[in-house]
Amino acid sequence: MHNEIIAESGGAAGILNEGALESTLFKPRNIYHYEEDITLYKLAASYGYGLVKNHCFIDGNKRIALIAVYTFLAINGIELISSETDAAIFFLELAASFGKQEEDMNRLASWLQINSEPIND
Repeated sequence: MHNEIIAESGGAAGILNEGALESTLFKPRNIYHYEEDITLYKLAASYGYGLVKNHCFIDGNKRIALIAVYTFLAINGIELISSETDAAIFFLELAASFGKQEEDMNRLASWLQINSEPIND
């Protein structure tokens, strides 16, 4: 997925920190098994937050975060309906945030819920 995004929109391909990527990809599973009040939005926010903040890739971290969140929600029957501009602004703000992880993840989960709707088949 990352290579496709880089090929399409530019930047340097490649993993910057394999450990950070692995941690990011396993965190939602950990949340699912060990936390209460789990929602799809919270799990999606975990992917998004980790990909934005952990700098897993050389380039394109915010782009892959947005696409990963969009894909995770779509697989689970939810469509992100935010405009591309609004989503880009939100993810840029998230990347620049110095807030606490839990606060930023909750803010992202809320934003995703507000900007999503069930997919009608």
